[in-house]
Amino acid sequence: EGRGRAGMQEIRVIDTTLRDAHQSLWATRMTTAMMLPVAERMDRAGFEAIDLMSAIQFDVCVRYLKENPWERLRLMRSRVTRTPLQSAMRSKSLLSFDVQPDDVNDLWLECLAKNGVRRVRAIDALCDMDNIAGILRRVKELGMQSVGSIVFCESPVHTDLLYATKTRELIERAGIDVMMIKDPGGLLTPDRIRTLVPALLAVTGKVPLEIHSHCMTGLAPLVYLEAVKLGVTQIQTSIAPLANGSAQPAIQTIARNLRSQGYTVNVDDQLIGEVGAHFRRVAQNEGLPLGVPLEY
Repeated sequence: EGRGRAGMQEIRVIDTTLRDAHQSLWATRMTTAMMLPVAERMDRAGFEAIDLMSAIQFDVCVRYLKENPWERLRLMRSRVTRTPLQSAMRSKSLLSFDVQPDDVNDLWLECLAKNGVRRVRAIDALCDMDNIAGILRRVKELGMQSVGSIVFCESPVHTDLLYATKTRELIERAGIDVMMIKDPGGLLTPDRIRTLVPALLAVTGKVPLEIHSHCMTGLAPLVYLEAVKLGVTQIQTSIAPLANGSAQPAIQTIARNLRSQGYTVNVDDQLIGEVGAHFRRVAQNEGLPLGVPLEY
């Protein structure tokens, strides 16, 4: 009831600035010290969740930044007290591309929960739900919000029917809280999303549908707007200037466009502007690139 009807729907925002944005634009080189000065402001900005730590962040913290990634989690949780911090499980591989035993993955999830993570998403690039259904059930047992996903790809077998079937399977097997369309290659187009979203909504029931894409072709902002019109209620964005380019769409632009179409986006524009100004200064001081919108 009311899906896709502007003026009736609040669109919730998951922020990716501290995770995928700098992974895409800065080769994951954002340090904890760069995050802490704006942590409280991001906590008050009104995000549904703040994406903070995936496998590559743990790897880069140790390998290149010489930081303790668990300490990053604890320091951020001490400042981010109201907004759930999100982490991710890349199938059963954790930090490498080797499959890990289930008890190792369980221990990792327990450590995430102990150190302040409140939301975990799991992905399997081949849509093999055997690899993530158990993980997502364990996430819920530990009291965290579970986010399932399908990974979008273009091929003769990656049809709307396949994705709908896999979505139904994951909901039935894992009882997930949220279902996400993950488009790491930025391959989605407005035309493709018009058939994909209705197919997924036909099987999600009361489970919210979330979208995550990248701006490599310049189309992701348009894909997001089209997805919302079709019934997607949660979007993953980052804060400009750590947006666009190969990162996610900018919340500043997406929020303005959604509001102009009658949707409610309850984020604090002033706080977001202050966070964006902070990272602009960081980029200038460190000689790091800024995200630029790409022309389609």
